Amino acid sequence: MCNYQTLYHSSHGYVIRCPHCKGIQMAFGTSVVNLAPEEFFCFADMVVRLSDNIDPLYQEHEKSVCLPLPADHVMMLLTPAEVNALARMVMEVQALLEAYAILDGASQSQG
Repeated sequence: MCNYQTLYHSSHGYVIRCPHCKGIQMAFGTSVVNLAPEEFFCFADMVVRLSDNIDPLYQEHEKSVCLPLPADHVMMLLTPAEVNALARMVMEVQALLEAYAILDGASQSQG
């Protein structure tokens, strides 16, 4: 059974993971998705690229951006503002996961 640690939490959503199985659960808005670490990093990279290249014709608070999820035929529909908030969230979690990986590697090489 997983014992989750919180990696991120705000009014927009949360990201938690099990340190043992490395499974990640991400909630944003009304969507919740479970991801393997490699799926999370791929998704995070896609979100960040998308936030950097949002069509300037999209209105800030209009649901106009479709974001595919790893599950077949499932997408998130977001506003440009939500895409930017999601990008900030996943960048913070990416940095934290990379720091944990460095610490795990250091502790294993010393053990």
